[in-house]
Amino acid sequence: MTRWTRLVGLGLLVGVLTACAGPESERAQQASAQSHYDIGLGALADNNLPKAISELQLAAQEDPKNPRNHYALGNAYLRNRQFDNAIASLRQAVEMNPRLSDAYSDLGAAYVQKQQWDPAIDAFRKALANPQYANPERAYLNLGIIYDVRGQYDSAAEDFAKLLDLFPQSADGHFFLGRTLLAQNKLPEAREQLEQAVKLEGRIPIYHLELGVAQLRSGQRDSARESFRRALELNPVGPEAEQARQYLRQLN
Repeated sequence: MTRWTRLVGLGLLVGVLTACAGPESERAQQASAQSHYDIGLGALADNNLPKAISELQLAAQEDPKNPRNHYALGNAYLRNRQFDNAIASLRQAVEMNPRLSDAYSDLGAAYVQKQQWDPAIDAFRKALANPQYANPERAYLNLGIIYDVRGQYDSAAEDFAKLLDLFPQSADGHFFLGRTLLAQNKLPEAREQLEQAVKLEGRIPIYHLELGVAQLRSGQRDSARESFRRALELNPVGPEAEQARQYLRQLN
């Protein structure tokens, strides 16, 4: 056997050995990524966001083709208010798997924080496009709030109503729909929704405050006074408390 033949044979052997080692090495890397992913989720559950981000970054680096790693990392960035990083990671996740509706929902939330309304609306609509989406109430609530902020009250009311069609016991749904109707000066409808919100969840001061405003505008001064007092009892400090005090001074 010539030296050249021996070298060629050695090269083929090295290639075979590398090919055999490849899948096993890849499995080891995926196992390491899984470990970092699990630790990262545990850190998220403990609200240890720096630790979560560190571990999930490693998971995404070691297994970059797995969309769940980018989604979890994006969620951690979002919770840590690193919105640009959140958007980058979440976009990677949904590009790999467009059926990750929760990732689209988080992406919409990140855009909301940057007041980028149109991309936020698009993300929430894409979340809802998946009939298997387990949390459509999140998307409808956020869409309604965006439209309310933009003064598009009819669109806001439509999305809040869709939320309530799915979850009629949603106190937030009744509250935000009531507030939108109040902005349109639809007082009887606004009172009805806000009363239902208070009935479902009576410990939230702003629910009582907004109900008091609706009652006051409707000429129900005694009921309004009670609502403002209740808001103040629930939280004697903060912006809602100061508003409640101002209304009570006007009523006395």
